[in-house]
Amino acid sequence: MLRAGLGIVRKNNLEDFIERRILPTFNAAPGQELPIVRTSHDGSFLLEMAKWGFVPSWTKGNAKRAPVNAKCETAATSGMFRKAFAQRRCLIPADGFYEPKGPKTMKNRPWFFFQMKDHSPFGFGGLWERWYPSPNEPIDTFTLMTTVPNKFVGQIHERQPVIIDRNDYAKWLDPKTPMDEVTPMLDAIATDRLEAWPVSNAAKDPDNEGISLIEPIGPKI
Repeated sequence: MLRAGLGIVRKNNLEDFIERRILPTFNAAPGQELPIVRTSHDGSFLLEMAKWGFVPSWTKGNAKRAPVNAKCETAATSGMFRKAFAQRRCLIPADGFYEPKGPKTMKNRPWFFFQMKDHSPFGFGGLWERWYPSPNEPIDTFTLMTTVPNKFVGQIHERQPVIIDRNDYAKWLDPKTPMDEVTPMLDAIATDRLEAWPVSNAAKDPDNEGISLIEPIGPKI
């Protein structure tokens, strides 16, 4: 899960241009409509809303699967993601994210909130697609890319979201960027750029909302 809903984007910086105002959420969750940044036909950056849960355009009728994450190691060759990886990359604006520690089968596993040490907003790397469950009512969907964690996040979780360096925003969004330049952007962000602390597990319920979800219940890790 992530904390999302920032102002929004043109050129290379999430703070370069406020195009529209999105109300913040402290508990963005799969299935919700969230802001993404992508390029238009003329190459300008657009802020749009899309549903978190990727459905390929060729899906007919109800979607049997709607992955919320895409592994960076396989996205370029996956039948589900490869076209979007090549042509429809996006950014998901955020300023923090949650990770639980321990196996999914573990009851009441501890949760942690991560953010940049300088508290700056950032963009997760994502892929988007336009799905037509009915001919005249398309739905835009997206998935968030994950990668092997750095040592800091690896203390808590076996994966971490891809965070695109702000200097690479334009290249990430440009489908003409060569793949040998895209691939390095998928590496985990440097360990020393993040901070984290334990929080309650209330964020696992998407009905819960508010700043209390990120309040520490212990010291920073």
